[in-house]
Amino acid sequence: MKISQRLQQINSMISGHYDHIWDCCCDHGLLGMLLLERSAARHVHFVDCVPSLMQALELRLQRFFPADISGLNPHLNPDIDPNLSRHTQWQVHCLDVAALPLAQTSDKDKQLIIIAGVGGELLVDLVRAILALHPQRHLEFILCPVHHNYYVRQSLSALGLGLKSEHLLEENQRFYEILHVSTTAAQNGLLISATGSLMWQTLDETSLPRAQRYLSQVIGHYLRMPTHKQTPEIIDAYQQQLAQLLSEHSEFECS
Repeated sequence: MKISQRLQQINSMISGHYDHIWDCCCDHGLLGMLLLERSAARHVHFVDCVPSLMQALELRLQRFFPADISGLNPHLNPDIDPNLSRHTQWQVHCLDVAALPLAQTSDKDKQLIIIAGVGGELLVDLVRAILALHPQRHLEFILCPVHHNYYVRQSLSALGLGLKSEHLLEENQRFYEILHVSTTAAQNGLLISATGSLMWQTLDETSLPRAQRYLSQVIGHYLRMPTHKQTPEIIDAYQQQLAQLLSEHSEFECS
C-alpha cells in the first residue's frame, strides 16, 4: 500500500529510540510497519478497536515480520543469541485507545503514543483518559487531529503537556497539524501555542505561501459560521498570527 505523506511525516518526526511505541487507531498498520522496519523501538504496538482490521493486520505482520525475527518467540533465548535483544517486537491490541495497557510496562520505559486521523474532540478525550489513568508516567504523544486544532492545542496545554516539535502538512488539498508533545516539555518552557509556534519559525520562500493559505483558510472557516456561533477570540488569534507571519517574512516579497 502507498504510504501517505502524513504517515511519512510522522515517521520522520520520531528520531529518538523508544522502549514502546503505540500506533493507535492504526487502521492497516502502515506507520507501525515503517517503525518496525527501522527498529524505532524495542516494542511496536498496533492498536485499533475494529476486530476485522486487527485480525488482517496480525496475519500481515506474521508474514512480513515473523515471530522468530521480531523476537516474540518465547522459546528463543537472548543469552544464546545476543542479536535477539536488538530485534523489535510487535503486538496487536484490539481495544479502546483510552485503555492502553501501559501498566504492563515498566515505569522507566520510554513511551511514545501516536494518535492520528481522528477528530479533535475524540483525540483530546483519549489523551485525557490516558493521562488520568497514568498520572505518574512520563509520556510522549504525536498527535494529528483531522480538525479542531485550536481546541486541541488549548486542551493539551490545559492538561499540562508541552511542545517538542510541530509540523504543518498539506496533502490532497487538506491541511494537517502534527504535534509532538510530552508530559515533561512544559517544564522546560516549551508551551503549546493555540495557533502554532515552532512550525512558523522555519518557513522559507517556498513554504511561506502554504502557511498563508492555511491561516487564511482557517480564518475563512470561522468567519463563515453563523454569527451566533462565531468565536471572535479565535478569529482574532489567527488573524494576529497571519499578520505576524506576513510582517516577519516581508523580505521575501521585497526580494
